[in-house]
Amino acid sequence: MAKYKVAGLTEVSIDNSAGTLLNMTSYIDTITAVGKEFASLEVTTFGDSAERFIAGIEMSEEITISGPFDDAATTGPDAVFSTLVGTINTIRFAPAGTASGRRQLTGEYLFKSYKVNAAVKENVKYELVAQRDGTLNATGTF
Repeated sequence: MAKYKVAGLTEVSIDNSAGTLLNMTSYIDTITAVGKEFASLEVTTFGDSAERFIAGIEMSEEITISGPFDDAATTGPDAVFSTLVGTINTIRFAPAGTASGRRQLTGEYLFKSYKVNAAVKENVKYELVAQRDGTLNATGTF
């Protein structure tokens, strides 16, 4: 089983207000877990001796993306993310890179908030919170 280090492989791309997918990897140091989860529907009957369940619909997920604040005029996270709050945009997460056959997870997300925070003896950081809208598409293999 292959194991992947984060440095140099992981890629996160997000489309901008023009719909162009931008590689934002150099501005991101954390992304919360991205994956699929389904609602469970209970189908236990009087004849069962234990609870029984079936898979329901795919559930949405909320993810948080964060990293060092950068206010580069057109390419930094402040310029890109601050204009996307309240809109639905594509996020593509490639945890093992984008080489042929590598796993990529892509979905549409409602960008709920973008905030900048600072603390003494720490760098200034941003935080983007997004809620998935619809299904998560997986391509490639791990």
